Amino acid sequence: MSLRSLRHLTFTAGALAGVLALPTAAPAEVQIDRIFMPHNASPSSFAIGLPGGVSFCWDPLRCAVSYVWKGGFIDATPARPGVGKFIDAVKLLGPIVYQETGSVPLRRDDPAREPVVEFTGYTLKPDAIEFRYTVDGQPVREEIRARADGAALVRRLQIEGGSDRRWWHVVAGRPAAELKRDAAGAFVLELPLAPGNR
Repeated sequence: MSLRSLRHLTFTAGALAGVLALPTAAPAEVQIDRIFMPHNASPSSFAIGLPGGVSFCWDPLRCAVSYVWKGGFIDATPARPGVGKFIDAVKLLGPIVYQETGSVPLRRDDPAREPVVEFTGYTLKPDAIEFRYTVDGQPVREEIRARADGAALVRRLQIEGGSDRRWWHVVAGRPAAELKRDAAGAFVLELPLAPGNR
């Protein structure tokens, strides 16, 4: 086999591996995929797999967690079916253990007033992900990780210039919850993970 043929074969195998969507078990490091998610997620949602088998759907339009599942990560085959096939949402490889609905859940001062949010980016960490966005123009850095025992998703929010205000987590069908600060001054919100917590 010539060097040119070998290069072509290597490129083809690499391209195929990148496109082929095989089921993914629980990740040992943070996994991220911006892909067509099920359960009425917005079209630009992220699938995030955390070490230990806790995964979640993050909606950049709401700047919020849409739902959490435990077990494996995703089977992306339906979303990447190949040429001439219909695209469908990915399959979650585990049961949903938390779900929230409604509009933008992070609110400042008045829990009844819906703010304007804008997604600005993210940073992967060894066992977490940090999303960056603004709420009514105020920069927010939100680190999301699984609690060590896997029983909760921990959201730690650092709000530039907003730590002297009251902040709320507002989800449809539940009372507004005022966020509390930790010793370092960040706001912390734990989402309990249990089957049927929808």
